[in-house]
Amino acid sequence: MKKKTLCGMAAIICSAVIAASSHTALAADVNVYAEGAYTDTNLVVYIYADITGDPLVSAGVQLPYDNTKLTLTSAVKNTDDWYFGTSSVKYPYQDPQDTGSSVVFICGKIDEAAPTDGVTGTRKLIGKATFTRTDSTAPGTTPEAYFGSTSLDLGVIRTDGEVFANFVTNNEAVLDGTASLDMTSVIIRERGDANADKSITPTDMITVRNAYYSGAPLLCRPAADCNADENITPTDMICIRNIYYAP
Repeated sequence: MKKKTLCGMAAIICSAVIAASSHTALAADVNVYAEGAYTDTNLVVYIYADITGDPLVSAGVQLPYDNTKLTLTSAVKNTDDWYFGTSSVKYPYQDPQDTGSSVVFICGKIDEAAPTDGVTGTRKLIGKATFTRTDSTAPGTTPEAYFGSTSLDLGVIRTDGEVFANFVTNNEAVLDGTASLDMTSVIIRERGDANADKSITPTDMITVRNAYYSGAPLLCRPAADCNADENITPTDMICIRNIYYAP
């Protein structure tokens, strides 16, 4: 039964993609960007999307990286938002793929209870990639140099004769040609550098406190998540304090 359900949903999204090849989006309704945090041994990069137009039923993003400095150890998708099935029984669509120099995330969203709902909103996580840092030098203030390209790419590049599209809305519009896939403004900071000023000081504890208690915005949320538990809480202030005062 499960296999039949999955096949049926795959057919739905495939049909939507094929039909979408004849539609063109008129505005940049999806903006994809990256934020990350590093330690002495690893680098974790999060890929987000701001979806301000019609909801998406598919998304495809490729994150290039410098394989002379980084080794991919894991890549996971956000299956809370991107899934087939139902909200109570979710089936992820295709695991992230490592080409050796880039990580490819292909996401789909078809909910049996609401098949045209898709994914919409700001800071919707597509997925995250965790790398081991294999170079011996500290990343300093420009860890962005770890990436082999200044831009994110489409998960699959469309060519003549192909029907696959990466960003497809619930009304079958293709956003591949208009989506913003920009890493020129990517921000990656050391874990604990909550205010993203390129140093860890007691002011970072204040930044976390303001974010937790007042909802103040963060320039680089992964860096503020000092203990890497995927949440911003007072324990991150303790983590920052321990880094700052460590001998």
